This record gives sequence, structure tokens and C-alpha cells, in this order.
Amino acid sequence: MGSQSKLKVNARGLGSQLKDSIPVTELSASGPFESHDLLRKGFSCVKNELLPSHPLELSEKNFQLNQDKMSFSTLRNIQGLFAPLKLQMEFKAVQQVHEKLNKTISRCQLKKYLLNE
Repeated sequence: MGSQSKLKVNARGLGSQLKDSIPVTELSASGPFESHDLLRKGFSCVKNELLPSHPLELSEKNFQLNQDKMSFSTLRNIQGLFAPLKLQMEFKAVQQVHEKLNKTISRCQLKKYLLNE
């Protein structure tokens, strides 16, 4: 019986020594080959993690936003600050109605309507 109690004490002592000497974070996988931990991080969206493969891809992705910024800056320089603000407010108002009408009008048609082109 004496040797069994020593064995239990030694096993507990060894376990506590290992627990104290090795941080838990070092036991988790890290680096380029780590697996995704669903319980801690949730589902990952692979599409959001992809980097653009070509330099123009990012520019093309933001084309409409850049086009609108350039258009509003031109309007601001020509007609003053009020013109782009008025146009943005009108566009948002029409867009809210547009969403309710099941998106039957395209963005280009909205611009033509608002700019009277």
C-alpha cells in the first residue's frame, strides 16, 4: 500500500509540474497549418480572407464607389457644396422607394432620372 500511495503522489506531482511549466497556448496549433477552431472563432468566410490576385481587381471592385466620388467632387467644384448633398439625399429617397418596388429600376436609370440626362 505504501508504494501505491507514493505512485499517486508522484503522478499528481508530475501532472501539476507539467501544467505549471507548459502554457496551454503553446499546446494549440499555430502557424500557417493551424486548423480553424469553430468553438472559439465561429465559422470563417473564405471569400473575405482571399487577397486580390491582380492589382486591378481591388480597383474594379470599388469602381462604382470611385465613380460616384469623382462625380460628386466634380459637382462640388462646379456647382458648390449644395449640389452633391442634394443629389445624395434625392438618391437615398428614391433608393428607399426603389427597394420597396422590388428593385425594378437599375442604378443607371436612377442616375439618369436624377440628373435629367
